[in-house]
Order: sequence, then structure tokens, then C-alpha cells
Amino acid sequence: MNVSSLGIFSSLIAFSKLNMRLLSMLISLESLMLSLLVLFYSSVTLMGYSLHFFLGFLVFAACEAALGLSLLVAFLRLRGNDYVPSFSTLNFYV
Repeated sequence: MNVSSLGIFSSLIAFSKLNMRLLSMLISLESLMLSLLVLFYSSVTLMGYSLHFFLGFLVFAACEAALGLSLLVAFLRLRGNDYVPSFSTLNFYV
């Protein structure tokens, strides 16, 4: 449990500090999701519950990763870069 809480803390720090590129933000969000997944799995197995909730959370994490990747590809095709400051609504279609 200490490893997963350290992972959660470090991924939150990385998400708050590395906000210049969209890819680094998505990677830090994925590391947060994996740390939460490890914490959830360890707590479910420790208490002896069924793993149905764990599988639901795993499906949610996979859907979140697919959505993030599709957004990254869409922004790269539209803008040509993944810099977060260039996502302004004033110059979005230029």
C-alpha cells in the first residue's frame, strides 16, 4: 500500500508540474490510474471481496487511455503539436 500511495503522490506532482505538453499530462494521468489500480487491487484482496469491482475499474482505465490517445491524435492532426498553450479557443482553427 505504501508503494501505491507513493505512486499516487508522485503522479499528482508530475501532473501539476508537467503541464506544458499534452503527452506528458496523459502519461502522468495513466501512472495515477495504475497506482490507483494497484491500491484498489490490494485493498480488495486484503478484505476478501469479489474482483468484479476491480475488473470494472480496469475497464474504466482502458477506456480512459483510449480516449486520451484519440484526443492526442486529433490535436496532433489539427494543430501539428501537442503544446497545451496552443489549445486556445481564439486560434483553434488557424
